[in-house]
Amino acid sequence: MKKLILMATVLLASASFAADKKDNKKKPADKPAAVEVKKMDITGGIKWTGYGVGKSHTGDITLKSGFVEMKGDVPTGGEFVLDMESLKTADSPKLQGHLQSPDFFDVKKFTTGQFKITTIEAIKDAAAGAPNYKITGDLTIKDKKHAETFMATITKKDGVFTAHGETEIKDRTQYDIVYNSQKFKAASVLGDKLIEDKIKIVFDVQTKK
Repeated sequence: MKKLILMATVLLASASFAADKKDNKKKPADKPAAVEVKKMDITGGIKWTGYGVGKSHTGDITLKSGFVEMKGDVPTGGEFVLDMESLKTADSPKLQGHLQSPDFFDVKKFTTGQFKITTIEAIKDAAAGAPNYKITGDLTIKDKKHAETFMATITKKDGVFTAHGETEIKDRTQYDIVYNSQKFKAASVLGDKLIEDKIKIVFDVQTKK
């Protein structure tokens, strides 16, 4: 009888110890809630500068539509549609008509262009007001698509994100914009009619409230 009581006591003690040990195990920490990716519509446009011999011309193109994807305050992607029929220059109506013609952007046939972001890299320790993101994407003009990269300064105020940046399209001819390029006619033949292949692009966009 005493042996039975002793065995029962030992078993109860063992069970109690095992239960205490189980309860004392640390529970796994809860995983942080995933940050939602939000799609935000944008508005804005670009300013362009083209170069000839000893001269330059500037103009604008507005966005037809577009959006950015934000994970919290961090941009993760986006897509912009350019309204090519909005292409204009204040230099002269004649030049504007020529730029819209098949010699250049052929805006009646190719009514839109597109820039689709493929990668976004934050620039560590960027100074205030300096570019804080490096953005690469596919630019499509006249149905020709090529990768372009630019530096951007993205800021937030009152819930609205703004982005300013610039880049240079180094070779317009890859978008089938070949008029008076020295790649297709000798510079000696073109003379002062030569048009450089680079185009400077400055963009300013912001999210809609």
